[in-house]
Order: sequence, then C-alpha cells, then structure tokens
Amino acid sequence: MLLLLLVIVMGCATATTENVEAISDSYERIVFDDGITLEESKVIAQKQLIRKNVIDIYDFSKPQAALDVTDLPNHQDYWFVFFEETRPGNIPFIFMIVINKETGRVKFADDYNEGNQWILEAALLH
Repeated sequence: MLLLLLVIVMGCATATTENVEAISDSYERIVFDDGITLEESKVIAQKQLIRKNVIDIYDFSKPQAALDVTDLPNHQDYWFVFFEETRPGNIPFIFMIVINKETGRVKFADDYNEGNQWILEAALLH
C-alpha cells in the first residue's frame, strides 16, 4: 500500500513539473510588443501562479477568464484571469491575476474573495 501511494505521489509530482516546464516554454514565446490576447494572458497568469508558489493550492491547469468585471475601474484595459481553489474552505477564495492587455504587465496577483472587491478596485485605481 505504501509503495502504491509513493508511485502515485511521484506521478503527480512529475506531471506538475512537466506542466510548469510547458508553461515556462509558452511564456518565453509570448510577444509582448503586439498586445496580449486572452490565451496569452492565461499563460501569463499561470506563470504568476508559479512565481507565487501556489500551484498546489489553486487549479493551475484551469485558468479562467472573469467576464463579469464591468463594474471595476478601467476594466477595459485588463484581462482578469482566475484560478479556483483545489480544496475550498468555508470562504471560497480564488487567485486573481489582472493583466494589462497592451503591455502584459501584471497589475494584481493575489488571493481574492468577492466579499473583498474593494481590494481589487483599489489596485486598479493606482
């Protein structure tokens, strides 16, 4: 039983390493000078999750675009990409990454909960 568990854990670790390498390769191929597409923003967001070292907390393989952002300041200038928690607690959090559509610069990257929307609003006003 212990051997089986070890094989499963090693398999997951190998898959995660391969995913991280694939995202790093995709990130290196992004051309930032021509603006950022939604698909490129998802790669940038995954790279940010790697940098923050939280890929085991959030669903790294499933970046999602937040489309209901029209009430946020300057929303038209940014892509909003988020990852759901893999093991949600009592208060569900997501990891939100806000990426400038023109430059690809990350404006915001942190844990976020809809009850704390003011944090995201404040970040977008700077």
